[in-house]
Amino acid sequence: MVIKVAICDDVPVITKAIEDLMLEYDSSLFEIDIYYNPFRLIESLKENTYDMYFLDIEFPNLSGIEIAETIRENNYTCPIIFITSFKEYMEKVFKVNTFDYILKPVTKNKVYPALNRAIKYLDLNESKFMFTYNKAFYSLSSSEIVYFEKNRRKVLIHTPSDIYETILATRDLLSKVNDNFIQVHSSYIVNVRYVKQIRNNTIIVNLNDKQTVDIPISRKFKDNAKKQILMKLRDII
Repeated sequence: MVIKVAICDDVPVITKAIEDLMLEYDSSLFEIDIYYNPFRLIESLKENTYDMYFLDIEFPNLSGIEIAETIRENNYTCPIIFITSFKEYMEKVFKVNTFDYILKPVTKNKVYPALNRAIKYLDLNESKFMFTYNKAFYSLSSSEIVYFEKNRRKVLIHTPSDIYETILATRDLLSKVNDNFIQVHSSYIVNVRYVKQIRNNTIIVNLNDKQTVDIPISRKFKDNAKKQILMKLRDII
């Protein structure tokens, strides 16, 4: 798998430094597009999709946070790494589900740990969830699925933008998903990548950039589910 990366900074020295570090890290792993103008990056999103973004925060007529908000309209989970000289932006950037935050100057010691985490998060051997419904065949990336909801024999497959449906027993469903999916209730299996908060009897997941969903945790799964989710989140983060 090749990771498509967009780097956006109006200082060519910075974009070149990030690109050089990424190519030194693994030149065969990344396909890199560089943007000096943030509006060109936003325009390109109509046709291009990226797996990862490096964004400066300060531009003359637009902020990196506004760019991130545009990205999040269609992709809530891709890693966004901000590059900036100013620590005071930290609180604001994490409101757009920021993956990481690097202070200039850009160095190997700062960029490589972020790349290590992003590659692990993206899961280069990402599995597919394949299913049929009404004689049609579907294949979704596992990372697109926020949670599964069982309703008798039916399974509702919730993604940030759509709900799909299939017929599948819980045991068969669990055998088809990777270990990012944790059963928290007889009717719910959640993708830990979307977990926002764990409460006493519920889990809050980010359905998209504007909506969260409260999912119940049953007594039967409570202790084990919470432990598994926390352990998995620790691995991802």
